[in-house]
Amino acid sequence: MKLNRSNFYNIIKKIQTFENNPYFGVAVSGGPDSMCLLNLLHEYCKLINGNLIAIIVNHNLRSESSKEALLVSNLLNKKNIKTKILNVKSAYVIKKNMKEARNNRYRLLTNFCRKNNIIHLFVGHHYDDNIETFVNRKIAGSDFDGLQAMNYISIRDKICIIRPLLDFTKKQILK
Repeated sequence: MKLNRSNFYNIIKKIQTFENNPYFGVAVSGGPDSMCLLNLLHEYCKLINGNLIAIIVNHNLRSESSKEALLVSNLLNKKNIKTKILNVKSAYVIKKNMKEARNNRYRLLTNFCRKNNIIHLFVGHHYDDNIETFVNRKIAGSDFDGLQAMNYISIRDKICIIRPLLDFTKKQILK
């Protein structure tokens, strides 16, 4: 299946029903996956009279990360897309590994969503991410339940996490 607006809209309709005038949070890193997702959702919101906010997490792991988060925010603001930068406090940066970064990211994202009455958080996970997750879990010795793929929808801290790009590869997203 080709990634285009029509196919994206059909996936959204298939995996989730939204309230009238929904308010979406979109996790945005500035990379191609999240920017593609944001662009598609921005257009979709116009069709359904919805609103969205791009949520950027600055992990504070590199000296230039604050500058990069601000650059993405400024770019999106110029396109009339509302943004919010969330900063990971240094007290939460201990091990500096992927698991810690993921936990910090989701803690900040879901807390922000709850405080702002956002019940739908979109993330740009795609097909290749799903394969990578499976392989990493297999290497780590996960059992059958641990090897399950990412779902289109999951609930974390009472926020609905939606992954509409799971059918698309990185190559398709880049196109």
